[in-house]
Amino acid sequence: MTIDPIIAAALRVLLALLFAAAVAHKVADFAAFRIVLHDYHLLPLAMVTPATAIVIATEIGLAAALPWPATGSTAAWAAVALLAIYSFGIAINLLRGRRTLECGCAPSTYRQPLSEWLLARNAVSIAAAFALTLPHAPRALAWLDAVTFAGMVAAGSAAWVATQQLLALAPRVAVRGAS
Repeated sequence: MTIDPIIAAALRVLLALLFAAAVAHKVADFAAFRIVLHDYHLLPLAMVTPATAIVIATEIGLAAALPWPATGSTAAWAAVALLAIYSFGIAINLLRGRRTLECGCAPSTYRQPLSEWLLARNAVSIAAAFALTLPHAPRALAWLDAVTFAGMVAAGSAAWVATQQLLALAPRVAVRGAS
């Protein structure tokens, strides 16, 4: 099984944008992200601050490495691992019944409590990262590939923003539906 080079290029850029956006809000409010990480109750208190820094450094590294084909496969495996760790933390807390926790994956303006939808979104991101580990199908590129690439990145970005907003609205919709 192989992946088309234009699809791979678009996935690399989209995943890099995902990690760049994720790290931007964490760096902008390190203390708030540290609190979110603490609230998951998965690490001893002494490990929360170092883990916060490690997460941020890892996301910076992924955002920088994913766009480049030479580092893309290694970075893709790292992205799969990091997204799986995030999913594990979410799943553990959902099993604990802790649905009011902030996921920590978006700025606080997009409040996103833990939900199964976050696990589904992460599964799609993991699948995209995993696809980058596949060999690329060799083929000559044409001018239309640039249009395809731009369209894929635009559509993927729009889908991500829409998903963020829908996930942020979900708790409010549920509360309205209950009254």
